[in-house]
Amino acid sequence: MIERIKHYLFLIFDFVAPRRKDAVVVDKIDEKTLGDLPKAPEMPESPWIHSLFHYKDNRVRAIVWELKYKENLKPLELVGQILHDEIIALVSDIVLFDNDAKFLLMPIPISVERRIERGYNQSEHIAKSILPFDLEHILLYAPQWLTKTKDTSSQSHTASRAERLQNLAGCFSADPRVENYYVILVDDVTTTGATLAEARQTLLSAGARDCLAFTIAH
Repeated sequence: MIERIKHYLFLIFDFVAPRRKDAVVVDKIDEKTLGDLPKAPEMPESPWIHSLFHYKDNRVRAIVWELKYKENLKPLELVGQILHDEIIALVSDIVLFDNDAKFLLMPIPISVERRIERGYNQSEHIAKSILPFDLEHILLYAPQWLTKTKDTSSQSHTASRAERLQNLAGCFSADPRVENYYVILVDDVTTTGATLAEARQTLLSAGARDCLAFTIAH
């Protein structure tokens, strides 16, 4: 009886305040759906960036938009494990040639102004979704070691990669403790790779041994 009442209440609520289309799409995401999503195109100009899915797919866009603008973390229950597996596969290759390799996991930071406006950083949510699968504690989570010190205009408002790089120049700051670490950057989506490239250059200039990036979509 109670379940039937709940069912009718949900029907009434959906009629009065219909759910967002993207939210409905995300609710249907499961392990099989993720396995069927189109893979991200390669970025030959930035082989250090690794993306999971093709952003042109409507379901992929729904995942990104729900996470970025609505703080809908449901897809991360599955995406976190996929990202972890991809990262560990790459880490294993590095360790073969560098037995002393140490790894940092870092989300792309947002400015103080953007955090106040939005209330959260979706890239932090993505990075944290990876950690429960890191049972051997290979990845040191250090979000505070990379900060965004300058608020920049939205990257979607700049057309070319050159304009995006100019827009981002000098916007990040790295803690000197990144020295000799391999850094794994995490973000939601990459378009031209300008944001990741600027963060990477900042980390390498601070002494990081190398910097690689993983995103949900491209």
